[in-house]
Amino acid sequence: MTAIKEFERLEALGLWRESTNAQRKEVVISFGDTTLVLSDINNRPLTHWSMAAVTHGGSGENGTIFTVDESGEETLEIEDPLMIAAIAKIRASIEARRPHPGRLRWFLGAFVLLAFLGFSLFWLPNALTRYAAGIVPDSKAVDIGDALLKSIRKTTGSACSTPSGERALRRLEDRAIGAPSNRIRIIAMGSRPSMHLPGGNILLNHRLATQTDDASLLAGYAIMERAAQDETPPLLTFFKSLGVRKTLGFLGTGNINDADIETFADHRLAGPTVTPSAATMLELFDVAKIPRTEFAEHAKRPDLLEAPDLEAEQYDPILDDNDWISLQEICNG
Repeated sequence: MTAIKEFERLEALGLWRESTNAQRKEVVISFGDTTLVLSDINNRPLTHWSMAAVTHGGSGENGTIFTVDESGEETLEIEDPLMIAAIAKIRASIEARRPHPGRLRWFLGAFVLLAFLGFSLFWLPNALTRYAAGIVPDSKAVDIGDALLKSIRKTTGSACSTPSGERALRRLEDRAIGAPSNRIRIIAMGSRPSMHLPGGNILLNHRLATQTDDASLLAGYAIMERAAQDETPPLLTFFKSLGVRKTLGFLGTGNINDADIETFADHRLAGPTVTPSAATMLELFDVAKIPRTEFAEHAKRPDLLEAPDLEAEQYDPILDDNDWISLQEICNG
């Protein structure tokens, strides 16, 4: 059969169940001359399915189910889309040789429809949001971040600022995250300790400066938000919240509705705190030479203490006493 020869080197993994009461086994699926060959992981053949008898058995937890008996007791579940498409093509070829042209047209139409729906529901949204996040220039990202910050201020009030506090904050910023594209702001935002926005804004709750004797807690939350930025670009999260239609609208016009800005800002304020991986955070803590014990205990991140922390003599003070006092009083100006 020409269709089988086209896929004679194609292999995939699947889950085979010999009967209703049998346990499912992982098998290697390949094509014989007119059969579907199921082998164990050592390539020992377990059974052969006649391609003429293979029928579609519905969708399973991990993919598409096929069977070769009317009762559907013996089944094979396949996740690999290329193998599923190959089996479908061979079945269509077999059906074409039978006097059921109407059934064949229905099957092909259903297959195309399912493929289109799968493309539309699963691949397209992720691809579109990643594309949109990747092409936005830095200046536009800053504009989006500033618009979000403006919306957040309606709930939290403006960011705190005094001349001496700003100088201290820039020193904290240089030490903790060292990225010129990021800017730390101190703001009173209820119980939420921190958040980050597109364009580089990292917001730290002023309460963090009043709950400790040094700047390591503030620095730790700045590092956490920087790690979250590294793992998931904030613009990607933003465009996912917009959805496909509005993201397409942005790509066409470059504009974002104010209501969507406010909705995302409210969601960020009320949403859960980010939880970047320990590996990403540990690397940033090590580069900044900042102790992590106080942050790990406050943020309930014991995974950050599995490796030994810095001793007092192993790092320079994050801020001197005058800068630390200025930072604590930044919201009193």
